[in-house]
Amino acid sequence: MSARPLSPTVQRPPQPARQPRRQAAMVKLNAQDASFLMLESARAPMHIGFLLTFKQPGNAPADYMQKLHAKLSRFAVDVEPFNLRLAHKEGLAKLKPEWEVADSVDLEYHLRHEALPWPGGERELGLAISRLHSEPLERSRPLWECTLIEGLHGGRFALYMKIHHALADGVGLMQQLTQVLAESPRGTSLPPWSAPIVSAPAAKPTQSGDEDWRRFFEGLFADLGKPKPERKKESRLPRGPRCLLNGSTTGRRRFATQDIELGRVKALAKAADATVNDAVLAICSGALRRYLAEFDRIPADPLLASIPVALPREPGQTIGNSVAGVHASIATHLEDPRERMTAICAATREAKEEFNRLPTAMNRAINSLGMLAMMAMPKRENTDPDKATFTNLTISNVPGPKQKLYFHGAEMDGMYPVSVLAGDHRANITVLGYHEHLHFGIIGCPDTLPSVQKLAVLLPPALLELEQAFGLARAPRRARAVAAR
Repeated sequence: MSARPLSPTVQRPPQPARQPRRQAAMVKLNAQDASFLMLESARAPMHIGFLLTFKQPGNAPADYMQKLHAKLSRFAVDVEPFNLRLAHKEGLAKLKPEWEVADSVDLEYHLRHEALPWPGGERELGLAISRLHSEPLERSRPLWECTLIEGLHGGRFALYMKIHHALADGVGLMQQLTQVLAESPRGTSLPPWSAPIVSAPAAKPTQSGDEDWRRFFEGLFADLGKPKPERKKESRLPRGPRCLLNGSTTGRRRFATQDIELGRVKALAKAADATVNDAVLAICSGALRRYLAEFDRIPADPLLASIPVALPREPGQTIGNSVAGVHASIATHLEDPRERMTAICAATREAKEEFNRLPTAMNRAINSLGMLAMMAMPKRENTDPDKATFTNLTISNVPGPKQKLYFHGAEMDGMYPVSVLAGDHRANITVLGYHEHLHFGIIGCPDTLPSVQKLAVLLPPALLELEQAFGLARAPRRARAVAAR
């Protein structure tokens, strides 16, 4: 079968008439989940996703993709969050959104099947995901879509899954996708919408919610008792320098990827007496320095990264977010890579100590308010170098499966996160570890941030620079060809 090229505009089927609401208990959204709906706009779509790439089985028939699509189409959509849609509300009631169970889910709409144009390389795949991720989800339907993409070079194919951030965070979606995959080529695989978001056991509370709030207010009043100059100094929020990474955006997105061997990053972390997360931040810092030097300028002050932190899910929680965040300098103002790594380790250590000082309930509440403040920042142009921004970008590291996984006999060889742009951010770097590699997914706004794919290309040189600084240098190796080209 010849590949059907992707068209610039997707012809969506007509929207179905809204079915009568079931007389079942509806689920209210918490403040954090609701904020992703309230702050969504044409310039700021609020869905996240994953790109999974696969090698077809060696004995795959010519119609393997058609049979796979037909097989997936036979599975019903009857588990949360994939069978939920927003309850219809009018006026001020919209300020309190709720989920309701959809009477039926049109799988012809939610499951798409497309093919890349020739030659089906990583560039064509990157452009396809960029287009798909730029399209907002239809709010009258369950807020997710899944696209099966054939025609990748070398007999490979891809699965792109996107879901609204109000329904899931990156860790929850990754765990959900992992549980529908098999651990062997002959294992049983399910469609992504046939398994619920994983509900991990919540951490055993060490104190009651009332006690959490009591300690919070005790600390607040203790601060108020301090001299005003001291209190003002301590309460000042960190700010990142204004640069090309911040400002106005449009709704268009450009996606780029990169692969780096996990073993190299672990060796770097060991040599630097750092964590793998610190090493990832240092690699990103080096790439951002090179990128800004080429397209803008390296600010005199260090870039400030927003770093998501997964929280324990509430008992029975299968929808929504369970995440907070810390802010840390990534020391881009330091030219020496060794000094940069040392500074990053110190910054993340301090940020984690501050985070761990507060109970989970407080971190959840503070993060909701902070996220609302950051994401509500006007996405306007501001080129004043003295005008600081809240944070410069989000850098996230999501733990992924360590073993090889399979989907209907096809080996998965890539698992790339596709994230959102928050506040005045023009770029987001999310990393996922799968098997023996770290898979970097970079999302940016191509209308206001030049050459997003160049940022992905600069990651391997940044790693090599760090390896040289810590005595781990070896002959440069050609990075795997990826969509970052």
